[in-house]
Amino acid sequence: MKLVIGLLARDCKESLLRNMPRVEAIGEAFGNWHVVIYENDSRDGTAEALQQWARSNPHVIAICETTHQDTIPKKTARSPFPAKSVYRIERMARFRNRVLDEVRARFTPDIFCFIDIDVEQFDPRQVVDAVVRAPEDWGALFASGRIAYTESDGSDTLYPLQYDTFAYMPEGVDAMTTGDWIVNRHFHRVTTRLFGAALQKTPYLPCSSAFNAIGIYKWEAIRDLSYRTEQTEELKPLDVSFCEHVPLNAPERRRRPQGLRPLRRTRPGSDLYAQAQHAHPQV
Repeated sequence: MKLVIGLLARDCKESLLRNMPRVEAIGEAFGNWHVVIYENDSRDGTAEALQQWARSNPHVIAICETTHQDTIPKKTARSPFPAKSVYRIERMARFRNRVLDEVRARFTPDIFCFIDIDVEQFDPRQVVDAVVRAPEDWGALFASGRIAYTESDGSDTLYPLQYDTFAYMPEGVDAMTTGDWIVNRHFHRVTTRLFGAALQKTPYLPCSSAFNAIGIYKWEAIRDLSYRTEQTEELKPLDVSFCEHVPLNAPERRRRPQGLRPLRRTRPGSDLYAQAQHAHPQV
């Protein structure tokens, strides 16, 4: 089975060096594997570390660019949510599409996996196990990592939000009917609690969209798709876009009955599932 892992990197040398062996462990479990990494404008040695990785490992392809542009703009009255701004999501979509374009040009994998390489940690065995145990008709598998922070005594505490809460859309919810929910933190706290409770009852939880630091796709499900921005009318005055993962997943759900499926339970008619305990990022 052929696997390609896609990564984005910017100013994350420490996390990159820590997670490189984990990425390689996933690849080695599949046997036939490659990594395609896009990096831009790093100032902490990330680009040099990536280039060294590519020189030392023939499975790794590193694309490094200097754009002289910030990924997250400054907060202004016209753009009060810079991390969710159209400008930022457009750039994230372009970076992810750059990786997909490179994969299309070089490979025909069976499985494609996007990983946020700057997460604190993840377990390669669980990523592989998620694919092995997935329903036969799955199209996509997603992690359900929670945000964690370190207490003064050194212990880790899970924050009551998903790591990538803005990529998550419950099953049956059409993003274009959700108004301004993406900037409603209370909504995300509630959905995270419901999400966590549901994962206690079933290993595969249907959803309309997710990511949470790790997204595993059958190549046939994502091959012709692309990342982009998308807004409801309520979000336009705030200069806010949905996370780039939401419009990528949504058209697949509408277009193909078998759709994308993430990790957790075989359920006819469901498109996506989310897998628990794959990522444990720290802030």
